[in-house]
Amino acid sequence: MKKLTLIILLFLISILSFGMTGYVTRVSDGDSFQMKARGKNYRVRMYGIDAPELKQFYGDKSKKYLESLILKKSVRLDIITTDKYGRKVARVFVGDKEINEEMLRSGNAWFYEYYAKNMKKYQKAYLEAKENKKGLWKYKNLENPRDYRLKNKRK
Repeated sequence: MKKLTLIILLFLISILSFGMTGYVTRVSDGDSFQMKARGKNYRVRMYGIDAPELKQFYGDKSKKYLESLILKKSVRLDIITTDKYGRKVARVFVGDKEINEEMLRSGNAWFYEYYAKNMKKYQKAYLEAKENKKGLWKYKNLENPRDYRLKNKRK
């Protein structure tokens, strides 16, 4: 019986370590934010999406849209990994609504296929937004945020 209890306990700990619920205190841009959880502050990078940088065209609009979805709200994270900057990289939910997918569906972010090739539903939401000219896709001559960052990397 002790062995079974230990196995169940270890299983629950492993599940809980990859998920987290917290309160969003600040939105940094269209794909990252800060939240408070478990008495600590965390920086979060949203998995599978790449929003325009703040200095890029549409960067402010993307940030404002994300604020409307999550700022001062309770969110649930399904954590994928921690990036080289110490941020939790996660799928983000408010209730049953997945915010990463909503940012793509609304045309406020690119699908970040460089890191999330296997996320077919993200790719579908992204392509539908583009086809229907939603959000930033109403405009021409857009620069992918990843290309923008590479081009403007500090030397």
